[in-house]
Amino acid sequence: MKKFFLFAALCLMLPFGMSTASAVPANPRPQNFVQPNGDTLVIRLRGDERYHERLTEDGILIVMSKKGSKNGYYCYGYINKKGEQVAGRKVAHNADKRTKCEKRYIERLRKKTERNRAKLQKQE
Repeated sequence: MKKFFLFAALCLMLPFGMSTASAVPANPRPQNFVQPNGDTLVIRLRGDERYHERLTEDGILIVMSKKGSKNGYYCYGYINKKGEQVAGRKVAHNADKRTKCEKRYIERLRKKTERNRAKLQKQE
């Protein structure tokens, strides 16, 4: 009788053990995305199904905007104080089509992201 209960307990616990399997990594191959204005943007994914980021080919975080005139566009993004990905104000372009103004803007967003990530790590 003990063997039966032990076997039944193992059978019930088996699915729970399997659900903690590791996450599947994102497909790192570049993908072309056509912005609503017709520009093509090369995008890479990084992460897994729990947390992932979309990046330009040269590693700049981009986020799909859902507000105003930029709705449906990938914009340069940053990580806010809550750890969320937020779309910035400027529409993303491939590295060869960026202006000097865009490059300065991206650098400010990178610094903002670094500060916010450092604060989040201290809180943990």
